[in-house]
Amino acid sequence: MVTCIDGDEMNSEGMPPAKVDPTELRDDGPRVVAAIPAFNEEKTIGSMVLLARRYVNQVLVVDDGSTDHTALVAERAGAVVVSHGTNRGYGSALRSCFSYFRLHDCDVLVILDGDGQHRPQFIPTVIGPIKQGDTDVSIGSRFLAKKSEEMIPRHRRVGIKILTLLSNLGSKTGSRVRDGQSGFRAFSRAAINALDPVEKEMGASAELLWEASRKGLTIKEVSIEVDYLVGGSTKGALHHGLEVMGSMIRYVETEHALLFFGVPGLVLFLVGLVTGLRVIEVYDRTSELAIGTALIASTSLLLGVLLGFTGLVLHAVINTSRRRS
Repeated sequence: MVTCIDGDEMNSEGMPPAKVDPTELRDDGPRVVAAIPAFNEEKTIGSMVLLARRYVNQVLVVDDGSTDHTALVAERAGAVVVSHGTNRGYGSALRSCFSYFRLHDCDVLVILDGDGQHRPQFIPTVIGPIKQGDTDVSIGSRFLAKKSEEMIPRHRRVGIKILTLLSNLGSKTGSRVRDGQSGFRAFSRAAINALDPVEKEMGASAELLWEASRKGLTIKEVSIEVDYLVGGSTKGALHHGLEVMGSMIRYVETEHALLFFGVPGLVLFLVGLVTGLRVIEVYDRTSELAIGTALIASTSLLLGVLLGFTGLVLHAVINTSRRRS
């Protein structure tokens, strides 16, 4: 069935439970749901659903405002479909996946793309560490095996590694992954309850890793292979990269406000101080005021103080908010 979600219908979990009537999940072992965020994927979504159903109890497709027949094809292939009224972005689709999982008390959530690049045959591999109970987040990595890495076009390989480097820089515990941009991931119930992505676009992939690291969740990578001869992102690689970098800036700004604002503030303050002392020294020797240099000194001092003050205030507000939550 297809469930449409609009902003005024969302409950606190972001889902309308009264409208969802999923098929019964089997009771033999952990209940596994495969969730597929999809936007205009009518050509590939049907086969993805049919293949995924072989390995899980239920397939959920989050139709993120598609203008084609993605929702209809997915439903006919046997998926439960949740439809956004408009295109809200990959991160918003992930939030709907997480909300559905919480509402239906499942055990393992595996997420894969709907464009045909991810092979559903690797679902057992990706969910394996979660079912074993020793991992909270399992990532299907394209860089653990040489064969799978060589299948990636060179330009994508470089871009993925750069974005993975940025993702690792945001890790609070020093956790390092080889493929920080893989969308083929599995989550335990504990991970889903702990994670709640805020980013609406592709930056949510990195945000989930940062949050998992910050909250002490265990992360493991397993080797997968991806097909690059089919499908493809609906957004360009450059746009994707800019979204991830924007997410990182926003994350650091929130999680490390004192560092984000305080360090530049301190640098500017020191530059202003040194420059100001230079102006005073020149004036003392020549009785001439270097107006341009004096303006630079005063501006640097003022900006340095403002940035430092901003960092202190944000740091205090964020910590107070966390203690209350």
